[in-house]
Amino acid sequence: MEERYVIVTPGTLLATSEKQGDGTYIYNGKTYSKYFGILKKSGNKISVIPFQQSYKPRKGDKVIGIIKEFVYPFFIVDLLSPIPAYLYLTNISQYPMKQDKAIKIFSPGTLIFAEIIEISDRVKLSMKSKDSKVLRGGRVTYITPAKVPRVIGRGGSMIKMIAEKTKCNLLIGQNGVIWFSCRYPELIIKIIKKIDEESHISGLTDRISKMIDEELKNERGE
Repeated sequence: MEERYVIVTPGTLLATSEKQGDGTYIYNGKTYSKYFGILKKSGNKISVIPFQQSYKPRKGDKVIGIIKEFVYPFFIVDLLSPIPAYLYLTNISQYPMKQDKAIKIFSPGTLIFAEIIEISDRVKLSMKSKDSKVLRGGRVTYITPAKVPRVIGRGGSMIKMIAEKTKCNLLIGQNGVIWFSCRYPELIIKIIKKIDEESHISGLTDRISKMIDEELKNERGE
């Protein structure tokens, strides 16, 4: 049976008592929606999943950013967030690296997969974790940051299925930036767009799987 979803707007009264969850606020003992999005109820908790939301950096997040410029002693990195991000020379590698070499590797326009290690008036990044890397080649696409978990799927089921069926290498940043390298780039863009638009409708994984099968058949002329 298809699950029913309720769409709410900012200021919508959700409960006449205090049942605050993500995407809600309390006023005069009542619970209201902060966002335009999907109402979600779980026991006594009420949450709102926003349709569109800018990325809010969190310590420990793995993100994909683009190097904008070098201003000693750090690189300025665009994470598609209102808060500027900085990659200091001391955090670009597990091993010491000369400044001239670092500037050459992390030139403007270079994509990186990095970890947020500190948040204050600025976001500090690190490339010291084993997952961090400079991304060469490939392409990028985007999804609403709040919908990143839908791309990943429960236990990684969605992203694993996409990668296996398309033979594509993908990296997903918590900031909604997705890097990929494969034979069918336009298909990946269509897949991510469909997830972004239909993440609130149940049965998404099955629909994406069917879509990939049909698109690949057309590509092969079957």
